[in-house]
Amino acid sequence: MTEHIHIQHLMEKCVLHETIDSLHFWGPAIQLSTSNSRYDEVTLRIEGTFKLTQNGETTVVKREAKDKLLYLTALARQKISLVQLLLPNNLCLQFVSGMQLEVIGDNDQFEGWQLQAQVDDDVVLIVAGPGEQLSLFE
Repeated sequence: MTEHIHIQHLMEKCVLHETIDSLHFWGPAIQLSTSNSRYDEVTLRIEGTFKLTQNGETTVVKREAKDKLLYLTALARQKISLVQLLLPNNLCLQFVSGMQLEVIGDNDQFEGWQLQAQVDDDVVLIVAGPGEQLSLFE
């Protein structure tokens, strides 16, 4: 449980109060602003199933979906107000607008998500792997 709390604090340092700056097709990946972070670059790669809630409606987008990025475009320029690491390894981001993104961490044999933050040669990588594994690389 101590590791879980440590990872939660690292994630808060990386993404809290940041804005979605851009989306990348590969993964897909979300690039965050770093105006409130000590990091120069923060990327969230969404490799698994996720739930996107907006206007009281939740859409579940499966890992295999070809149009995953289309759903994520709703998050463009959204500011993160809360980040939560839900047991065992789901990632939940809430936004100032009321939208919520929950990325399912365990996707059978695949990674669910990766959060990478770096400044110069200092890199933090958090990976939600299969079998409810959550790994931290510093």
